[in-house]
Amino acid sequence: MLLAAPVAFAQSTCATLEAPPAAIVPAGDTLRAGHLGREVGDLPDIVHFYSDLIGLGMVGPRTAPLRFMVSHPLAEFAELGEDANAYDSVSRVSLLPIPGTAATAGGPQMTIEAIEIKGIRSRPYRPALSDPGASYLKLIVRDLDATLAVLKSERTPVITVGGNPVELSGWPGMTGQIRAVFVRDPDGYPVELMQVTPAPPSTAPADSKVLGARVAVVVDNLEATCRMYRRLVGPGLQFWVSPALLGDESYEKLTDNAGRFRLAVAMVPGSPVPLELIEYANHNKHFKHAYIQDPGTAHFLFMTKDDDVIIRRIRAAHLHTLSRSNAPVYLSSTVRSMFVPDPQGFWLEFMDRVAKPAAPAAPPAK
Repeated sequence: MLLAAPVAFAQSTCATLEAPPAAIVPAGDTLRAGHLGREVGDLPDIVHFYSDLIGLGMVGPRTAPLRFMVSHPLAEFAELGEDANAYDSVSRVSLLPIPGTAATAGGPQMTIEAIEIKGIRSRPYRPALSDPGASYLKLIVRDLDATLAVLKSERTPVITVGGNPVELSGWPGMTGQIRAVFVRDPDGYPVELMQVTPAPPSTAPADSKVLGARVAVVVDNLEATCRMYRRLVGPGLQFWVSPALLGDESYEKLTDNAGRFRLAVAMVPGSPVPLELIEYANHNKHFKHAYIQDPGTAHFLFMTKDDDVIIRRIRAAHLHTLSRSNAPVYLSSTVRSMFVPDPQGFWLEFMDRVAKPAAPAAPPAK
């Protein structure tokens, strides 16, 4: 395991697990992990990076045109987060399924939702890896050296010192030898590629280059963020919190970022996808908040049983969605969704599938 600093903490009040989680948690209010949403600068570049180079799948034909569209519902459920008129925007989207993120082989997978938004103000978002609000995707790959060689052949920026994988002394909840490297996607978003030996169990196909995923969010206050996430997502989101500061030279080399940190880990209910929250001991307290249309930002989608349950929790916590109505918005006749920001400005999305109520019948003509 990563070396722990000698300073220990009392067990956190938000910790519900005595050991890092390793098994799938049954679905409850949350059914599964939906996607890691990624606001991007150029959609074809992102598709090429994640699908062609790393080996993720793609919903729809690879050669299908990626057209911009106007969507009133998409603007409505994000209208308060834009610092601009969301209704002036156009967008185009691609979904990239991540192998190994389904609870059972052939089941629904977590995806990367890559969305490019035009027509409103935006600015690149590229925080330091230790800044609250930063996030990154961790992909477990079958052959790290082969994957990295492909990425380097297209001049992908490598964050890790020396440009080559490092061997970690361990990671909470994972067993085996871990080699890893950090790279940046075309927007500068950090991606950690990991190879674990022996390979962990996975629902990915036998020929898949990717075996699973984890998502990490850097936070300002570990306890407060754990409590918020669990309060909104439901009791199935149970965190283990490291009792001491973690970090060692190999991890600092991996991230090119010095400093000890605390870690909280929970399994997203209904999925083999761990969610990690990280608080650096000495982090920037004047971190920048991004807007949701900024290339390089991200959000995490929880597929839920009933968004009405979630919105009651949001209101009880005195939070507000990005919709003026502070309610789930119908994106189609059977899909509702809503965004809510966490304290760092990272967004949580909650989506359910229920039939839209029929409009009341018009009174008969006199």
